[in-house]
Amino acid sequence: MPHRRVPHISRSIMAPFLCALLLAVLTGPHRAGAEDCAESPAGLQAGKLYSEGESEAALPYAREALGLAEQKYGARSTAIVILLTDLGAIYQNLGYYAKAEKQLKRVIDIKQAALSPEEENKPGAVRPDMIIDLDNLAFVYGAQGKFAEAGELFERALAIAEHAVGGKHIIVAQALRNLVENYRAEGRYDEASPLLTRAAQIEAVEANDIPAEWAEELGLTSPESDDEAE
Repeated sequence: MPHRRVPHISRSIMAPFLCALLLAVLTGPHRAGAEDCAESPAGLQAGKLYSEGESEAALPYAREALGLAEQKYGARSTAIVILLTDLGAIYQNLGYYAKAEKQLKRVIDIKQAALSPEEENKPGAVRPDMIIDLDNLAFVYGAQGKFAEAGELFERALAIAEHAVGGKHIIVAQALRNLVENYRAEGRYDEASPLLTRAAQIEAVEANDIPAEWAEELGLTSPESDDEAE
């Protein structure tokens, strides 16, 4: 149920195999503040230009949209997360990795700060869509050859997935494959091999779907709801 008339920018840096499963997370419903930010004239123009392959032209509009949102809601508000992610995607697409890293770190920090104190140190105490945020930042690190930093984020994403859906779901297999590729980039082939085997074992028996509990939490339509609607 997309709320934006322009495709969400950040899908460009999403983990390729998480894209098919969790893309709806990025275009799903948000709180009123976040929706207002995304639907601002500057935000819409940035999205339009980016979708047309005009990242350089989209950049000033994305900056303007974020600046206006920060003035209205504050620099630590969850309402600006969608625009931070968009700007990070544009920077990444242009090869401005340090700037992309800065924006994506802010996304994670803001979401982490929104957790209650008793939750903030628990590895799974985040919304499942934070897997996408962690992967986005990890890919930016990887593009800079910062494989150790990327690996830490992929490991965290794996822990979140396992906490959310258990150890044998297809999303866990995909998180494992991210970590495998990062290990290979570091030359850690012995460590990558058992993870790849585990991922393949999961993929051999699991369906490629979004868990119902994630769909409910993230405001997505579950397969059961689709069937009932028909």
